[in-house]
Amino acid sequence: MQKNLLAIVVSIFLGSMVHAQPAGYTKVADTAYILRKVNEVASQTNTINTEFVQEKNLAFLYEKIISKGILLYQKPDKLRLEYTTPFNYLLIMNSGELLIRSDNNEIKIDLESSTMFNEINELIINSIQGKILNMPELSTLFYQNDESFFVQLWPKQEELKKYIKTIELYISKKDYTVTDFKIIELSDDYTLIKFVNKKINEEIPDGRFNTQ
Repeated sequence: MQKNLLAIVVSIFLGSMVHAQPAGYTKVADTAYILRKVNEVASQTNTINTEFVQEKNLAFLYEKIISKGILLYQKPDKLRLEYTTPFNYLLIMNSGELLIRSDNNEIKIDLESSTMFNEINELIINSIQGKILNMPELSTLFYQNDESFFVQLWPKQEELKKYIKTIELYISKKDYTVTDFKIIELSDDYTLIKFVNKKINEEIPDGRFNTQ
């Protein structure tokens, strides 16, 4: 049962290891400065309120699936991901609990009781903040152009390898925050999430993260 739920969560949230250098980017040899700046911004970020556009690409579909919604984050581990177009779907992570709600259906999961669910939770939270770059269970390659850094990551752990082939991040050079977050699955299907109209450190009511 937990494996089936995990597959659903990964598919909703996220949707061969690639080393090809992206067009217009050059490889970064010294990454210490990037890591320092991203960590500095993450340490000063208490809340994030942002709209998002999600693009889901499935091999058996001719057209990409486009969804839109609002993402709320509050340090250290509160996350609300609310899909509003073309359907309503809600996921809330708060203090070790996951709530999934759609129409009349509702599922609650104790994240702490499942190592894999907990790892996915940590992966998502750290990706939003950019702290994913420091996760020892992921290997990284860095590239850059004039406007952004492009980072490729891939899992070392066998459990994560069952669901994720590669992760790709775009990090703005203006504020060192993540602007694009892409997960490539084993089948080469992928989910790309673009964050737009991002607001940092604005107050968010605790009730927005209620899992009860």
